[in-house]
Amino acid sequence: MKIIGNPTSSSGRAKKRWPDYKEALENAGFDADIVWTEKPGHAIEIAKEASESHKLIATYGGDGTVNEVITGIGQSGFKSTLSILPVGRGNDNAFNIRMTKNLDDLIEMLHNKEVRLIDCIEINDGQRYCMGVAGAGLDADVSEQVYNKGGTRFVYYLALVRSIFRYRPRMMEIDVDNGTIVKEGKVLTAMVGNGQMIGAGMLVTPDAIIDDGLLDIMVVGNTGFVDTLITSAKLGKGTHLSNPKVNVYRGKTVTLTNKSKKKIYGHAMGEYVGELPIKFTCLPKKLKILKMSDEVLEREGWLDCNAFSANVSKD
Repeated sequence: MKIIGNPTSSSGRAKKRWPDYKEALENAGFDADIVWTEKPGHAIEIAKEASESHKLIATYGGDGTVNEVITGIGQSGFKSTLSILPVGRGNDNAFNIRMTKNLDDLIEMLHNKEVRLIDCIEINDGQRYCMGVAGAGLDADVSEQVYNKGGTRFVYYLALVRSIFRYRPRMMEIDVDNGTIVKEGKVLTAMVGNGQMIGAGMLVTPDAIIDDGLLDIMVVGNTGFVDTLITSAKLGKGTHLSNPKVNVYRGKTVTLTNKSKKKIYGHAMGEYVGELPIKFTCLPKKLKILKMSDEVLEREGWLDCNAFSANVSKD
């Protein structure tokens, strides 16, 4: 097992907690050597190299670390299995596959080595990969502001407040499945959901299923300032879908194109990935992950949750 850790996760608190995790892993019989990242993108390089010799790669960090490791695994042909040790600020990727943060549960998961196959979002033909939620618009404007500026909570919230006050819906073209659905209009944000949650607990695509071969594309249209605040508040509970300015489409691919004079940025789980146009493609059951035991899932009330296709069906 290769462990890739981010020393800046959770404003440095994750690294301070590592000795406890290291002791628990070693007591359980695991090699707990960790490689710490040194710069943005470093986890991609480490994961690509590790994929050549390690069947299992574990992340010790937050969603940004998971994003980079998945990209490294994906760019190496998805040979390695991913395990998440969630110690970041939001840990939305962990929720999307229904994992707890309990150390005993994580040790049990590593021992059991039960593998689940899930879908993966490919971004711009392999430039990046993501297992949760990607997209463009208001949320990506925040991502662009904090890119390479440190992951402190203060920096993030300052950027969020700035974006809410300055960002207004911009003209965007949304092409689903290469012309099957094409929409053009002013868009506040377009979320491409393979998983359900992003932003430290925001259920932006609450009906997304992570292994059904489809993406849920949630689009918030031309909202004014007050409606933007109201809709943003509802995202936390997943109740925004009733807003008439919110539409959801489903498909295997979606291309977002800027039709505005102003720039529109894209993101993957809150990580800045560049300017539009950006193409997002669902790779069905491409990523191997370790899953928690059915006993843990049942204890948490997740055994029959709507995150997995075995539990739900869609028309």
